[in-house]
Amino acid sequence: MNWFKLEKIDSTNMKANIESQGRSISLTFSKEIEKVKFVAEKVKNCKNFVFSGCGDKYIIPLITEYIWRKYSKKPLNVIHSRILANYPSKSIDENTCVIFLSQSGTTSDVLEAFKEVKKKNAWIVCITNLKEDKQNSLIELCKSYKKAFLLNTWTEIYPEEPLPSTATFHTSLALLNLLAILIFSEERILDLQVNQIPKIVDVLSRSEKLKEYSRNLALKLKAKENFYILGDGPRYLVARKAARIMFMEGVKTNACDIEAEEFIHSLIEVVERRPNILIILKPLEFWDNSMKLYKIIKNVWPKKLVIEIDPFEFIDADKKSMFSNIEGDLLSPFIYIIPLEWLSYYLALIKKVDPGKGKIVSKVRNEENLQNLFNLKN
Repeated sequence: MNWFKLEKIDSTNMKANIESQGRSISLTFSKEIEKVKFVAEKVKNCKNFVFSGCGDKYIIPLITEYIWRKYSKKPLNVIHSRILANYPSKSIDENTCVIFLSQSGTTSDVLEAFKEVKKKNAWIVCITNLKEDKQNSLIELCKSYKKAFLLNTWTEIYPEEPLPSTATFHTSLALLNLLAILIFSEERILDLQVNQIPKIVDVLSRSEKLKEYSRNLALKLKAKENFYILGDGPRYLVARKAARIMFMEGVKTNACDIEAEEFIHSLIEVVERRPNILIILKPLEFWDNSMKLYKIIKNVWPKKLVIEIDPFEFIDADKKSMFSNIEGDLLSPFIYIIPLEWLSYYLALIKKVDPGKGKIVSKVRNEENLQNLFNLKN
């Protein structure tokens, strides 16, 4: 297989974006950490918190929510920005902090939700990769509201173009995690997040062994069109990003994300019919409850249809040991996403699909674009 030739399909240089993820996290921390500390001090006394975004910037807060629930006593709601705009909550008031995430800084759902939250005099923090001060953007809205703060993610490649965003997924998650950790002052998880995760992500994102594994797996799966992707706990959100964004938007194939905790209540019935490929995010042996679920599911599903994703096969024992406790469990999404990124990348290439380009989905979704799409379809 001439992979070099196939990589020419990659018009947005998604490969380089994946390889730069660890360095982008380090760059983000080096440029923003003092500002994050300042913002955390400003909002830490708020009584309620809301995280909000769209696409994978909605999935990111759902991951950080696991950390928040473990270490903070304060209420947190994660609400999609479109829902927050359409159904503004009475619980949001001047003692609430709403944290918005948007890669482009111009996502229409987020902008509309911002305006609704502003009416309630709440505190607002925006996390975006946008650097230019442009009209109708989060930068413009933050400047016009005295209770708003702007935090930037920094990617080695700017702007990041690939649709299944890679470096901004990692940098946004790192920045939101850091802000949350500083708000509830949990030192135990700080070193792993700030000092270790960027290095491990860098090693794994550039691993030639992992790339070779992903190419071989893509060859094995090239004729398949339907996938279940399953994870437990915070890793379920990795499965969700992989299925809904990387496989459906990137590879242009059918995929469904499954919570391991819900497997026996739903997907198990499919075993009696014609089940699809099941991609399982294999947990570490240290995580007892996760391993129990994993063993049940693996024993039930037809063996020839099970694909195990284990990122720890591609890092050394010392780095693996950092994830043996609860802190490692909570921060594991950073590394589980990387094998799925490479798999979806090579699977797209082998299906002759540009992995970072979409004809229909765009980063800025607005009524005019949707109406034009509907008109074309009709």
